[in-house]
Amino acid sequence: MNDERRFVIASSLLLTILFTASVYAGYTAGQDYPIEKELKRFFEYLGGFFDNPIILALIIFANNAGKSLIAMLAGFFFGIFPIAFVMLNGYIVGVVISWREPDWGLAKVVLAIIPHGILEIPAIIIACAYGVWLGYRFYLALFRGEEFKKYLLRAVRVYVKLVLPILLIAAFVEAFITPVVVGAA
Repeated sequence: MNDERRFVIASSLLLTILFTASVYAGYTAGQDYPIEKELKRFFEYLGGFFDNPIILALIIFANNAGKSLIAMLAGFFFGIFPIAFVMLNGYIVGVVISWREPDWGLAKVVLAIIPHGILEIPAIIIACAYGVWLGYRFYLALFRGEEFKKYLLRAVRVYVKLVLPILLIAAFVEAFITPVVVGAA
């Protein structure tokens, strides 16, 4: 196994741990901070988009694709941004879980996350792991004079060939399948 793969796997594991801890932190904080009004206002603002699952899927895809690309590319700054991005998203997931759990129950909330989450979360973590890797490669370029451009292009290729297709599938699962699963629960 080459160094890139080892580094990305180790970073993915660390980011998964940070994501999980952040979900827990968001869940506990969400119980103390009522966010129902803010979330309702947000969903009302986007109201019409939820009526058309194709448009919704494309919006979800564009949102996740754009943010994960930015998180990956901003990793050149020593990997700080992708780590913060994963932690913030975990925190938000935890807050939403704490918001929906009293009405839906934990099982239904988990069912609302799993169908698309098993694709979306790993894809974002992979993009962010490459962001951390780019931070390491940038450090080597900055302080040891190593090349950076080829590593940046490698990360972008992985993003296009692996992360984007997974995020596209996850977006359509979230728009078409997740509502059915939640409705049946």
